[in-house]
Amino acid sequence: MTVLVTARLEGTPITSDAGPLLSGMLTDPRVARTLGGVPSSDALAGMVARQAAHWTTHGFGYWLWRDRATGTVVARGGLQHVIVGGRAEVEVGWVVDADRWGEGLASELGAAAVAVAFGPLDLHELVSFTLPANMTSRRVMEKLGFAREDAHVEHAGVDHVLYRLRAPSTTADPPGELA
Repeated sequence: MTVLVTARLEGTPITSDAGPLLSGMLTDPRVARTLGGVPSSDALAGMVARQAAHWTTHGFGYWLWRDRATGTVVARGGLQHVIVGGRAEVEVGWVVDADRWGEGLASELGAAAVAVAFGPLDLHELVSFTLPANMTSRRVMEKLGFAREDAHVEHAGVDHVLYRLRAPSTTADPPGELA
């Protein structure tokens, strides 16, 4: 089990029993509005099962993020394989408890996930995407160094805005190659 620790957060891999810990955050109408709607209990259970299985299959995935000072679950996020715009990608994604919006938690956990992707996982590039109206997440993507690639890409049957980030490399290397 891979634990990630940042200045304010501790992330542990999502496991099959994480549903009750995520339910309040993911069914909050403020959060659900940024994700395309409130998930049903079956949809939430399926999502948690898939995210737990992702860890088993790939050795990485989404973390359950707790406030280090209080132990309270404040976010879900990390890395996962997705199909977006008909293409297989690795996504950096996040969801933060609405009561903690504006504190920089998405940027903090997103930066930790990017460091894992380009460090130990040795990935060449990442994507992140959101609903077009979610300007807050778009600003987080830009803060993390992602550049908008496509203003209209389909994911899960819904229009999204796609951002991409390539791994850093030396100037002597061709674009997209790791140093």
